[in-house]
Amino acid sequence: MASTSQCTGAELCDELRTEGVSTFAATYQGRPASREIASVAGFRLLADMSPLTVGHLLLLPEDHHLSFGHLDAAQFDQVRVVMSRLRPLYIATFGQMAILEHGSSTRLPSACITHAHWHLLPIDGARAVGLMVRDGLIPIQLSDITALRRFAAVDRPYYYCCDGNAHIAFDAERRIRSQYLRSVVGVMLGLADPEWDWSLVIRKDFLRATMIATQGWHERLAGGVSASAVRG
Repeated sequence: MASTSQCTGAELCDELRTEGVSTFAATYQGRPASREIASVAGFRLLADMSPLTVGHLLLLPEDHHLSFGHLDAAQFDQVRVVMSRLRPLYIATFGQMAILEHGSSTRLPSACITHAHWHLLPIDGARAVGLMVRDGLIPIQLSDITALRRFAAVDRPYYYCCDGNAHIAFDAERRIRSQYLRSVVGVMLGLADPEWDWSLVIRKDFLRATMIATQGWHERLAGGVSASAVRG
């Protein structure tokens, strides 16, 4: 489960390197100039480039990994530190929070973007799990986030959902449809099919509203972070 400092041709890696013109820069033409909200403890917090709703964020490691399941023990500790501050701040701003991830493997099917990233969304995580179960996926209760390593250890893709209480994973070997997790969220938000597709509808006003709502988060996330982060 080794990592590299960067990958070649992956959207998020290209943007993190700030070399050349990223897809984000080409799409938004400087309005805003950046979608980065915070950089803390080896992770970046970004607004989703094609947000499904206001408050749609991405949390990703600066080092390249295929999934959060590929993080090492020290990096998982850092995730806990970040989330111990981020979750209450997010909920105070957007009302509720669920984490969704399509963890990639070296085999297909994998996520569209093969740099590990969590989607943070103001939705009911338990309802998202219910929709995935309705699609025939079998839920796996995890003890905590480190249990995602079981998928990386055997090079299997997965779907992950956390609502702050339960950690639920699904084996993603069976291909349902492209951008599956976005489609699930689209159902929850009442979006017409296929308006959840990031390449078809880019809600620029949602991103700009998200950037305004998260102003000052960097200082609040980075200031006073301690190792006494909550577990899970």
